[in-house]
Amino acid sequence: MNIAVFGAGSIGSLFAGRIAYSGFEVAVVGRNPHVTEINKKGLRIIEDQEEIVTHFPAATNFPPEGENPDAIFVTTKAYDNEVVAKGLSGQISNEIPIFILQNGMGNEEVFCRGFPSNPIFRGITTEAAELIYPGIVKHVAFGKTSFGIIAGEENGFGPRFQSIMRDSGFNTKKTKNIKLTMWQKVLTNATICPLGALLHVPNGLILEKSSIIQIFDAILEEGIAVAKQNLPDENFSHTRDYILSVMEKTSNNKCSMLQDIERGRKTEIDYMNGFIVRESTRLGLKAPVNAAIADLIRHLERYPQ
Repeated sequence: MNIAVFGAGSIGSLFAGRIAYSGFEVAVVGRNPHVTEINKKGLRIIEDQEEIVTHFPAATNFPPEGENPDAIFVTTKAYDNEVVAKGLSGQISNEIPIFILQNGMGNEEVFCRGFPSNPIFRGITTEAAELIYPGIVKHVAFGKTSFGIIAGEENGFGPRFQSIMRDSGFNTKKTKNIKLTMWQKVLTNATICPLGALLHVPNGLILEKSSIIQIFDAILEEGIAVAKQNLPDENFSHTRDYILSVMEKTSNNKCSMLQDIERGRKTEIDYMNGFIVRESTRLGLKAPVNAAIADLIRHLERYPQ
């Protein structure tokens, strides 16, 4: 299996590195100076008290060096998907699966439109990583990865992917209800990420004040209302407890949105709280707290100091 990974950020680097270290062919598309360091010295992955170094080709454009890929992994930020889809257009055959491993909701739509004959998978992970320096990524929390097909024919890729991921040390399972998993993740991200970014604190310190807990609950209540309209047969009664457990397990971690703000980068707010607002409008509901939170993060993107 030859895998091309679009997006060499923290999660993309972690997955590409672990998969390459396990003996599979991997090439990544990313940005400098990270790409340059990978090509010079390999990728260093820090895990607990151990470090591994893995080598694979990296490039700033597709296709990267090596053979034509058997699968495409998309691990960029969601707002880069239009660029990724344009770069892939006309470059891959119809049977090549596209595996989208990102935060947010609605990100798969551009691939479903642009590649109607290709198998399109969504992956949701609770693995956490941080890109410390160019060429160095830290695996800060071990989690689970769920995936499922959302468009096209699977063509046997599901079992192959699960085997690759397990061989690479990732706890992975295939699910028939990937949309429920996607909603659980976006509700988790919509509550943790913007509050962590606005407060500039790790996950474990977000809910220290009762006023913030009220905002947390309001974000979640609006989000669940939308989720129930989309998935009326599903039960979201344990979602709050699940999110609190995630915050406890990742108490020392900075969420990805806070990392983006600290580095002066655009966030994925439009695919989290912004998505909840758009879906609320479409369904005739209201989500004023999510709308306010999204506006605050957009302001912080423009004026990070």
